[in-house]
Amino acid sequence: MNNDFLFDLVIFDEASQCFAEQGIPALFRGRQVVIAGDSKQLKPNDLYAVRFEEDSEDLPELEVDSLLDLAAQYLSQNQLKSHYRSKSLDLIDFSNQYFYKRTLQLLPDFKEINKNEPAIKYLKVDGIWENNANVIEGQSVVELVRNLKETSPEKSIGIVTFNTRQQALIQDLLEEIPNIRTKEHEPLFIKNIENVQGDERDIIIFSIGYASDVRGKFSMQFGSLNAMGGENRLNVAVTRAREKIFIVSSILPNQLTVEDLQNEGPKLLKKYLEYAWQVSIGQYQPKPFEARNYKADWFLKEQLRRTNARFVKELPFADLTVKNTSNYESLILTDDDLYFESISSKEVHAYHPLSLKRKGWDFRRVYSREFWLNNLTDLQKSSDNSKDSYSSAL
Repeated sequence: MNNDFLFDLVIFDEASQCFAEQGIPALFRGRQVVIAGDSKQLKPNDLYAVRFEEDSEDLPELEVDSLLDLAAQYLSQNQLKSHYRSKSLDLIDFSNQYFYKRTLQLLPDFKEINKNEPAIKYLKVDGIWENNANVIEGQSVVELVRNLKETSPEKSIGIVTFNTRQQALIQDLLEEIPNIRTKEHEPLFIKNIENVQGDERDIIIFSIGYASDVRGKFSMQFGSLNAMGGENRLNVAVTRAREKIFIVSSILPNQLTVEDLQNEGPKLLKKYLEYAWQVSIGQYQPKPFEARNYKADWFLKEQLRRTNARFVKELPFADLTVKNTSNYESLILTDDDLYFESISSKEVHAYHPLSLKRKGWDFRRVYSREFWLNNLTDLQKSSDNSKDSYSSAL
């Protein structure tokens, strides 16, 4: 190894939270550097540190906050599109729509999607806002935790609040219940929206907190959510759950008046609560992948769809879905737009099939050549046992 370097490879994770100047020394200690992070998540923050002297030169490099921002100015960028944490589409689709411009590849668990149950539940309570906290709502959260511990003891739980007073209140209420915070592999946590990045649990409970006071007056004080970049805190919080989210709230979405506010955080909070309410009452419907810059009428999936009424376009991660009434059975993957928009042949022929298998999906890859040569009689006659043709081709 060259003495000028200490490492062959230096990797930064969560680089959006690393101040640029703090990461630079490590950059010079590697032959190669990988900087990974998400610009839609939390930025670095230290209220007590002075980053630069006031008389510093006016350099573009000093205008960035994070190491990720600095790297984006000089290094090639590749988006990691696959999302694996959430087992249901409705858990992540809000962020995919409002933060990632529908570029994420969402892959739900086969068993979870066939439960036909909303992964988000909106629980409306009659709480009161007093001394920057909501006792009734906190008690409802604690009772929900107690019930979940009894009905689903194997599931890990996290609680997220929107201010520190509500966080402390719920923590005190939980301390009154013996053995409720067991030291399991993933212990129950209670965190504020500002420090939940990096965490994940099977079930996430939100205590929204906001409510009218005893006089019926409703004050909207959104704290850090209303700061510049506050929407990133919301994005982090709503993507922590693997299986289910519970929204415990004393308000309904239409009670938030945020249209005149300058920053996006409160506006997106209202949109998320509207989204959560729609999911909770069963009105969420996934959207199929939308082709761009292609003549969709020419696609193989359009030709196949006409051959069998059970071949439908409903899910964003497959060309066609084999469906029996309300249940999904298997997938059909073609060499259409989804195929050509993959970042590499290894992704489309190796990583994606492996991911589908891990999530419990049966599937078959169909190529246009097979359709032209009329070699799909087995697919047209029956779709009950659609299997992966990739493995047989190896």
